[in-house]
Amino acid sequence: MIVCLFTEGSYPYITGGVSSWVHQLITSMPNIKFKIFCIMPSKEEKIKYRYDIPRNVIEVKTIFLDDYTYIKHRMFKKNCKLSSQEKDDIYDLLQMNENINWSRLLRIFTKGRKVGSAIDFLQSFEFWKLALKNYNKDFDSESFNNYFWTMRSMLVPFIYLLQQEPIKADIYHSVSTGYAGIVATSFASRTGKPFLLSEHGIYCREREEEILKAKWVTGIYKKFWIDFFYAISIAAYKEAEIITSLYYRSRDMQIKLGASSEKTRIVSNGVDISKFQKSKKEHEGYNVGAILRVVPIKDVMTLIKAFKIVCNNIKEAKLYIIGPTDEDPEYYQQCNRLVKSLQLTENIIFTGRVDVSEYLKIIDVIVLTSISEGQPLVILEAMAARTPVVATNVGSCSEMLEKNQFEEACGIITKLASPNETATAIIKLLKDPQLREGMGLNGIKRAKRAYNKKIIIDSFKNFYDILYVDYSWSRSKSRTDKRVNRTSKKTYQRKALGKTGIYTK
Repeated sequence: MIVCLFTEGSYPYITGGVSSWVHQLITSMPNIKFKIFCIMPSKEEKIKYRYDIPRNVIEVKTIFLDDYTYIKHRMFKKNCKLSSQEKDDIYDLLQMNENINWSRLLRIFTKGRKVGSAIDFLQSFEFWKLALKNYNKDFDSESFNNYFWTMRSMLVPFIYLLQQEPIKADIYHSVSTGYAGIVATSFASRTGKPFLLSEHGIYCREREEEILKAKWVTGIYKKFWIDFFYAISIAAYKEAEIITSLYYRSRDMQIKLGASSEKTRIVSNGVDISKFQKSKKEHEGYNVGAILRVVPIKDVMTLIKAFKIVCNNIKEAKLYIIGPTDEDPEYYQQCNRLVKSLQLTENIIFTGRVDVSEYLKIIDVIVLTSISEGQPLVILEAMAARTPVVATNVGSCSEMLEKNQFEEACGIITKLASPNETATAIIKLLKDPQLREGMGLNGIKRAKRAYNKKIIIDSFKNFYDILYVDYSWSRSKSRTDKRVNRTSKKTYQRKALGKTGIYTK
C-alpha cells in the first residue's frame, strides 16, 4: 500500500504540532510506503529538512506557490475553447458561489490543452470577459487594476497546483484543507483513488483570522480572499471519503461548513506515554516550562509579561522557553528585548531545540499562551510527564484540561492575552505542591485513557485498510456487480468505520 500525504507549510521543512503528528504517523507504520507532496510559499526561502526522513518514505515532492513564475507562457492566448457550461462554472468560482460544481471545475483547469498554463488562461480573452463581468457586478467602485492583480495573485497559484501531475498512490491523505486539500481533491477526482482528510485546526477559519489582520490586502478584497479559502475547503469536504478532526468543536465546525456528518470522525492526537513517564528529578526553586516555537501565534510576549508578575511573587522562579527560535528571527529579537527591559535575563532561558522529555523531568508547571491551537501535543506530553498545565482557552485546551466525567482537572484555563490571569494560575500551582501532584496524576490517567498513541495510530491504520479494500472492491467488480453489491458494500463500510475513531455516527 502506498499513501500520499499532502502537507502545506509544514512537514518536513517546518517543526510544530502538525509536522510532529505526520512524522509520528509515518514512523508508526513501517509496513506502509509513504509519499509526501509538500506545498511551500516561495523558492526564495532557504529551506531544509527539519526531520530525518523515515525509510518508508519513498518520495518527497515539493511545490512552491511561486513556481509558476518560471513557466514559459504566451504573451496573449486568444483562443481558450470553453463551452457555455464551463464559462458558467468559472464564473461561479469568481463569484465564490456556494454551489460551485467542483467536479466540472477541476476538469476544466486540469486540461492544460484546453486552457493552457495558469498565466495563459488569465491572459485569454475568455477569462478577460468573465473577469470584467464579475468586476462590473461587484467591484466597479474599486480600481480595476487592483481588482485584476488581486484576482491574478489568487488564481494563478491555484490553477498551477491543480495542473500538477497526480502522484501515483493507493490513498491520498491531506493533513489540511486549503491548497493541500484542493490538490488532494484534484488527484482523487482524476484518478478515482480514495481521499482521507485530517484537520488539526479549521484551515479556513485560521486563514480568515490572518487575512483580517493582514496589511497586504485591504477593503473588499479581504472578503474575497476569505471566501476563496472557504470555497476550496468546502471542495475538500465534499470529495473526501473520511474526514477526521481532533475534538468535538472542530467536528461541529466542519459539519457547519458542509462536511457530511456521516463522513466525520474524531481521532485525537496521541502521545508515547513511555517516553515521558519517567521519575521527576529533584531540583531547587521553581521551574516553569513553555514548549513552543517562538512565533507570534504562540504569544510569547504575554508569557514573558506574565512571568514578570510571577517573579515579583516568587523570586527563585525560572522559565524555560523550550523550542526553535529561528522560524521568526525578528519576533525572537522582540522577545529578547522584552526580557531585558523587564530585567528577567536571570529568570528566563531560551533553550532552543532540546530533548523535551529530559526537561520535563525538572519542570513543575507547563504554560501555553497561544492565540490559536488545535489540540496541542505539548499538553499531551505534559500529561504523560505528570505535569499540570496552564493554557489559554483556544482549540481543545479546555476539553483536555478541565474536569470531565472520567477525571478531575489536570490544568487551569485562562483568557487570551491576559498576563495577570496567566500569572495568577502559575503562582497558584507553584505554591501548592499537593494541587500540582493531584493534577499531574489526573493528567497521566487521562493520557492513558484518551490519548494513547497506539490507539490513535490503529485508528488510521484501520482507515487506510477500509479505503484500500473499498477501492480494490470497486476495481475488481464490473459495473453490474457494483450495482448489485452497492448496498452490501456501504453496509460493510459503515460497520467498519463505526469501530474506528472516538466518535461514531
